[in-house]
Amino acid sequence: MIQLLQSGRSLLLMMVALLGMSVGAIAQQSDKEVAKTAKVSTDLLRLMTNNGLSNQASAGDLQRVNLYITEGNKVAIDALANSEQDGPALLQALQSLGLERAVSSNQRVSGYLPIDRLDQLKNISVLKIARPSYRPFHKVGAVTSQGDVAMRANIARSTYNVTGAGVKVGILSDSYNARGGAAAGVASGDLPAGVQILADLPSTDTDATDEGRAMAELVHDVAPGAAIAFATAYNTELDFAQNIRNLAAAGCKVITDDVGYFAEPFFQDGVVAQAIDDVVTNQGVAYFSSAGNSARSSYQSQFTASAPTVFPGYSSASYTAHNFGGGDTRQTITIGPGRTIIVSFQWDDPFFSVGGGTGARTDMDLLVYYNGQLQTSLSSAEENIGGDPVEIIGIRNNGQANLAIELVLVKYSGPNPTLVKWVNFGSSVGIEYDTKSSTATGHPNASQCIAVGAAPYFQTPAYRNTLSTAIIENFSSAGGTPILFTKSGTRIAQTVRQKPEIVAVDGTNTTFFYPGDDYENDGFPNFFGTSAAAPHAAAVAALMKQKVSTITPAAILSTLETTALDMDDPSTSGFDTGFDFGTGYGFIQADRALQVIGNTAPTVANAIPPQSATVGQAYTYTIPANTFTDAETPNSLTLSVTGLPTGLSFTAPATISGTPSTTTGSPFNVTVTAKDPGNLTASTTFTFTIAPAAPVATAPVAPTLPNQTATVGVAFSYVVPAFSGTAPITYTASGLPAGLSFEASSRTISGTPTMAQVSMVMITGTNSAGSGSGNFTITVSAAPAGGTFAISGVTTNGCAQLTPDSRQVTFTPQYSNSDGSPISFRVVNESLPTTAPGPYSLRLYTDNPVITLEATQSGKVVTLSYNWLSACSTAPGPAAPVAPTLPNQTATVGVAFSYVVPAFSGTTPITYTASGLPAGLSFDAGSRTISGTPTTAQVSMVTITGTNSAGSGSGMFTITVNAAPVGGNFAISGVITNSCAQLTPNSRQVTFTPSIATAMAALSASAPSMSRCPPRHRGLTVCGSTPTTR
Repeated sequence: MIQLLQSGRSLLLMMVALLGMSVGAIAQQSDKEVAKTAKVSTDLLRLMTNNGLSNQASAGDLQRVNLYITEGNKVAIDALANSEQDGPALLQALQSLGLERAVSSNQRVSGYLPIDRLDQLKNISVLKIARPSYRPFHKVGAVTSQGDVAMRANIARSTYNVTGAGVKVGILSDSYNARGGAAAGVASGDLPAGVQILADLPSTDTDATDEGRAMAELVHDVAPGAAIAFATAYNTELDFAQNIRNLAAAGCKVITDDVGYFAEPFFQDGVVAQAIDDVVTNQGVAYFSSAGNSARSSYQSQFTASAPTVFPGYSSASYTAHNFGGGDTRQTITIGPGRTIIVSFQWDDPFFSVGGGTGARTDMDLLVYYNGQLQTSLSSAEENIGGDPVEIIGIRNNGQANLAIELVLVKYSGPNPTLVKWVNFGSSVGIEYDTKSSTATGHPNASQCIAVGAAPYFQTPAYRNTLSTAIIENFSSAGGTPILFTKSGTRIAQTVRQKPEIVAVDGTNTTFFYPGDDYENDGFPNFFGTSAAAPHAAAVAALMKQKVSTITPAAILSTLETTALDMDDPSTSGFDTGFDFGTGYGFIQADRALQVIGNTAPTVANAIPPQSATVGQAYTYTIPANTFTDAETPNSLTLSVTGLPTGLSFTAPATISGTPSTTTGSPFNVTVTAKDPGNLTASTTFTFTIAPAAPVATAPVAPTLPNQTATVGVAFSYVVPAFSGTAPITYTASGLPAGLSFEASSRTISGTPTMAQVSMVMITGTNSAGSGSGNFTITVSAAPAGGTFAISGVTTNGCAQLTPDSRQVTFTPQYSNSDGSPISFRVVNESLPTTAPGPYSLRLYTDNPVITLEATQSGKVVTLSYNWLSACSTAPGPAAPVAPTLPNQTATVGVAFSYVVPAFSGTTPITYTASGLPAGLSFDAGSRTISGTPTTAQVSMVTITGTNSAGSGSGMFTITVNAAPVGGNFAISGVITNSCAQLTPNSRQVTFTPSIATAMAALSASAPSMSRCPPRHRGLTVCGSTPTTR
């Protein structure tokens, strides 16, 4: 609850006017014109016309609250010069009229002027207008300091051995020792000795409460070693601003206040706010101000113009007013018995008193209706254009029942405003069309001021162990008031500052204040309100300043914020994590704040290795816990990451994840920063490379696979053409004829067919995208007739001794003159017939060293005696290579050719060579592959030779190269120079190969005759001969 000043010397609450029951229409236009001519506001005009007294008419129980500051026959005024340059002349002129305690700044002069000299103001040429210096207000609530424990300041002092020694705290309030009692406070130990008084209210001031001394007791409880200075903030706004600077000049590094002025600008930084910004920025002062005790008792809205309306008692003409909703221009306010409403109404125009310039563009009036009639003496109708956009009223309900008034926000002249706002600095009242808007306005909303909300000590975890955080007072002011103008009055984009920043404790004991408020009945009054919270927070700052003398105001604020207990704004749904406009960053904790200041910065313990990822592929990386270390708080570091590739993000506490979307900018320099609780940081940088996305895999597709032919008993080999599709591709084959097998890595089907048949062979290729297949037939023809079917020999594959008299023998019979039909094989007396091709495995005993092998084909039965024991006992020597039957091949000029020569039998390893190849073809010994593109039509006898340790063996076959189809003129298209050897200084041995563009159609199978050596020519090597002609 706001504590209003009572009647008396210094801040005389002038006798109020009880409104008459019958109020006639008034001519507001005349009042404005008379006041303008007199160069005074309509408020001062009332003083002039009533010899310094208010009209004493009555209207039931409603009473006007006089908000002027008077002292005897003097009234505090704010006078505005026509320009900043006229300020000194205005000061001199006012002093010549008797102005006392004058303070001037730019175009503004304030002080106390005799009321009977007000009518002479019109004669001062440099004067623009004079108005009352509206009285200030405290921020006191209705209801050794418990705040010491609630904020854990006692723990901070004992843990870190700090008391605030060496730090001076400045206090601004109404008075310090006007009521006496300071000496008793020093004697009891509740105040330090030697408090420095820069300016105080006199003892004759019956309105002085010594609230400043109560604030000093709270500071002394928390920071008993700190020095204290005091200056009053209770004369005028200019005097308040000057005393802020005076305290800073006196060496105060922490300053706190609990005073506000009704006429401080809402949407612009006024003179007090500018003084705070000055001492914080230029003198390193940490400044704490009470946020206010108005909760959300405020109306704020975009201005909505009503239809032109005649407002009874205001004027016979029509005026536009604010439409609160549905065409309603009247807002009902319900005032409870004994309660007071004090409304400061402002709109979005700049203040001339703050920055000069054009001042307000619009003239608005604040009308009060009661029982349907305009109450002139309760209303405010100042001349605003060129001045300040503010109207102020104060009304008290002296009755025993609720009374309802109606407010009208009427536009007298000028353009429509954009935004209208009023704040109630009085009691809690009922508000129609309630927007529950911000009430932290004026200098607590300054950018460099720390606005402090309040939480009662008994609603904190220290005093209620079921709580994990503090609970905000229901009267603590909410922030969110926008700043729309610079200090000079230039309109800017809306800025909403984070207010209040923090919450501190209230409701704690003092020795004398607030009289009558003894919450616990322990004999010590309790000091409630944000007026008590602000000095508590300032005292904690003094402890911090002692521990780290160089700590800046910004560091003090950020430390208090980051170490506070997060609180909930009860006006919103759910818990508000982090900052909110009701509780700021939360309830301050002195011990945690002291812990994090003066600490050393984290350090990089281990570098992060380079990282890489691929476009389109999910990526996750956890920053190692041992990347950073910190001497004081190694487990309380907070990480942040900058410079990440597009598509990746950082998630606390330590994870980088996402899917990269581009390689642009790669490699990236990514910085990881660790911040400790004291906001000290360390950073490390690593490189991050983004690779392009892998091509999209395509499933294998088989080419056209030509049908193949083979012959029983003749070696066969065929390389399946590669499938198209994304590599690698894995190949499989099914449906192969008997005797053939498939080697997947080389895609080769090979072997010696044992049975005449037609087989449908399927080749399947598989990769990451799927599978594809191709089919072709292998037709195996019977072996040519010309011999008798026989078992021609046996290959002993293995002999494993099982017991001294038995072996496990593996062998394969060899056949000659097979006709390709199925062969049934058995070992007489040892195994049943089978058509399996072998090898076969039997357990044989040494008492039967010779077994009989029997094979049946096409009804013919043949046998062979096999001395297996001798075969197992004799170590075979190396066998020279033996070539299989090599089938003749065909090729075409200009068409790619490939043929895999079947493997020779014999002891491995076998080394292969080839000779007699057609032009354009070459031989790869490792894979036994002849490949290339023939360039000349010819028939070549090719010899393949296999060589091993036992000797050599050869096989021959022809490759017939057919001419390309006729389709162009025959020509030598080029020459390949194979070598040039110098014979003499003027001769060379040159070896070259001509390239033929189109094969001769006439070239036939007689082409091998071309291998004969043609006549010799100068410098030409043909068929390996060396020419001798010159």
